Amino acid sequence: MKAAIYVRVSTELEVQASSLVAQEDLFIKYIIDRGWTLAKVYSDSITATKGNRSGFEQMVKDAKEKKFDIILAKEQSRLARNIGTSADFRKIVMSNDIHIITLDGGINTLTGDVSKYGLYAWIYENESRTTSNRIKTSLKTKAENGRYLKGEAPYGYNVSDGKLYPREDDSVSVVQLIYKMYLEGHGRDSIAKYLTSKGYQTPAMLKGKRNAGTVWHGTTVMVILRNRHYIGDLEQCKETTKDITLVGRKKQAESIIVENTHEGIISSADYFSVQAMIKNRGFKVLGRATPKKSLFGDILLCGDCHKKFWFIKAQRTYFCGGYKKHGKTFCTKHKIKEDALIEIIRDDLRRYASKVSDKEQVYALIEKRVKKLETKSKQMKKSYEMKKAKHKEAKGKLILRYTGGDITKSEYDLASEVLDNQMIELEKQMVSLQDASSMKKSFELMKSQLDSYENFDEIDREVLNRFVSKIVVSEDESIEITYKFKI
Repeated sequence: MKAAIYVRVSTELEVQASSLVAQEDLFIKYIIDRGWTLAKVYSDSITATKGNRSGFEQMVKDAKEKKFDIILAKEQSRLARNIGTSADFRKIVMSNDIHIITLDGGINTLTGDVSKYGLYAWIYENESRTTSNRIKTSLKTKAENGRYLKGEAPYGYNVSDGKLYPREDDSVSVVQLIYKMYLEGHGRDSIAKYLTSKGYQTPAMLKGKRNAGTVWHGTTVMVILRNRHYIGDLEQCKETTKDITLVGRKKQAESIIVENTHEGIISSADYFSVQAMIKNRGFKVLGRATPKKSLFGDILLCGDCHKKFWFIKAQRTYFCGGYKKHGKTFCTKHKIKEDALIEIIRDDLRRYASKVSDKEQVYALIEKRVKKLETKSKQMKKSYEMKKAKHKEAKGKLILRYTGGDITKSEYDLASEVLDNQMIELEKQMVSLQDASSMKKSFELMKSQLDSYENFDEIDREVLNRFVSKIVVSEDESIEITYKFKI
């Protein structure tokens, strides 16, 4: 968290100058106690009701460029006594997701407390905010009770008395077709083009909207693919308004998910497989239907140069892409026949399926791993808290050295960046730590996937998309298969 300090006194008298130093010291201690980073100190020696405050104006300019995350002031009057300036300043900082804290307790947007911001001009705003919060609380309660909040139902559903019901028309089969085609390897734009060619009603047409288009779009397909409602769960309250005075919405830290609230039209296995595919493909390539060009498409990699394999259709063979593009100085001419690879995958999937058929044995293994994971998680969290405390202490010492004149601004920025990058890496490790409680659910999902296939007689792109993350082929002809579900 990068914090900017704003200090102001009304005149340039000597006694007021000492007040500026006192205010600055107070805020520096506040920043150190919280382990934040000092961005910059802005100061003025002029009344807040008058213009030409160079420090304040520079702070506003830097706020627009998002050079800090939070502004600290002694009290609201230090920022502005003029109602118009106060309103404009507030909109600027909040529009750029910058928080304000005053040490008199009047304002703390980190905790949502803005009720004392401004004077009489904000009375009606506060009443509106109270009403808004009351509505948000009511909606949250309804969402937690499994009631559908939106007026319009998702494509394929009707809504009645806060509950979703599958429609009795072909929209349900269209949703199922969209998921099936995506699992088979079609991109979102390819699916949209197919739906248009077949004359399926678009969501706007189904709702009877005026001037509804007859053309499906990739963005519409992606909205359907990302919608958890199709498996019978309600996922709501994912966004909220930034503020009643601002246009736009922001994402909530956590959405509200209630399972099994209505009849699903897509299996959980299909939905979560699709989410994994969307994540793996990335936004830039969602529209491409590259898997249709070859069975193993972009999941077959070289174990030596790490490039993707190229498929030569005439030979029904995959060759190292690094060799094909750059020649023998880059990699060797190793290859693998498609039929041979199909047999290897089929045999391996059959062994994989038989491995999980003994549910009790697998659960015992999972229980063992869960306990091991829980132990590791506790150790990592303890280590994280210790390192976090040391980071906070180091940041505090660094700020004191900078404000005391021992180091320059550039030296402070460099050292502060190093410390922050260390903390970012540590937080990434904590995020990547697997949740022990999710392991059993992951196994159940895998089991349901495997149960839907008997002997894997046919290995197609849908099978690969469901089970395989990547296949690595090395020069020595060794093959390593990474599955999406591990036990």
